[in-house]
Amino acid sequence: MVTNRLEEITSTQIASIVAKCMIGTGILILPREIAKSTDSPDGWISVILSGLLTLLAGYLVMKLSLLFPKQTIFQYGKTIVGKYLGVLHTLIVIAYFTLSSGYLLRVLGEVIRMYLLEETPMEVTMIAFSTIAVYLTVGGIQPIARFIEFFFPLIIVILLSLIALSFREFEPDNIRPIFGEGGSPIIKGIVPSALSFSGYQIMLILAANVKKPEKAVKSALTGISIVIFLYTMVVIVSIGTLTVEEVKTVTWPTMSVAKDIDLPGGFFERFESFFSVLWVISMYTAFVPYHYVASLGLGELFQKNYRPFAYLLLPFIYMIAMYPKDLDAVFRLGDVVAYYSIFTMIVIPLYLWIIAKMRRLGT
Repeated sequence: MVTNRLEEITSTQIASIVAKCMIGTGILILPREIAKSTDSPDGWISVILSGLLTLLAGYLVMKLSLLFPKQTIFQYGKTIVGKYLGVLHTLIVIAYFTLSSGYLLRVLGEVIRMYLLEETPMEVTMIAFSTIAVYLTVGGIQPIARFIEFFFPLIIVILLSLIALSFREFEPDNIRPIFGEGGSPIIKGIVPSALSFSGYQIMLILAANVKKPEKAVKSALTGISIVIFLYTMVVIVSIGTLTVEEVKTVTWPTMSVAKDIDLPGGFFERFESFFSVLWVISMYTAFVPYHYVASLGLGELFQKNYRPFAYLLLPFIYMIAMYPKDLDAVFRLGDVVAYYSIFTMIVIPLYLWIIAKMRRLGT
């Protein structure tokens, strides 16, 4: 990039970044969305099928990006379809990651207010969070990658602990019978669960930073596979612990599962508070890459250093976060973000790859 130095990151860091950008709000609300769309205990099968489709889409994103080594979609998009359409793609990607950042910030504020800081105004929490986040954003992708790489194993351990400990209250009958209502409910759950896998498209930008491009595809798909496993298990334990009907009515099913965990000996009397703190760190490691990519896109668009744009974006992200009037409106915003993600996950990568192949562009 002309105005922004290309920093290299490792294959291991790529796997961590991809997984963390996907594990955001989905880990909290996916069980409810699946239960509502399938009205069946077979929703976990929908998650697996959606995950397999996501692996295919992720493979496409990586193959497209590797056609143009050391370039982001902001650059090779212009090569493939020309300057003006390339700029349009850049704007779409910037808008998506900015909108997603606002949504992540609002959900973070809602969860912190409900489970951690009930007396603290949500606005204060969100301003503090975004201000701290921008400090890491302007540091560049290497500090971001190292931060995520450091905390990612801890986040995985906590999620696995949640899954394992929840089996104390798990009722196998809640997820039976398998295929009891045929395949129709499973099919209905594929789209909602697929939308929760959004985030891997960040590789349209970060593939340019990979130190060893030949390992990038495997690393990205490894990150996606981790999320498929975690999402599947979270849906299973949520339904197995709470039942389908209860999951449909609970705002944050995963938090409800954490709340039901009662450890012997009084160790962590409120496991959900401990889980909430780790989830805040998890959200931080998702918010920062989104903010970074949106800022980087603006830097490319105006051929300037991205760092000033990181600060300029904060008021817009905050306004997006504050736009929903209530929690129902927040979830509607989440639906908008999810369906918008189809363009960045599938539509744009697919047709850019087809055109690049037809024109025999790239390596």
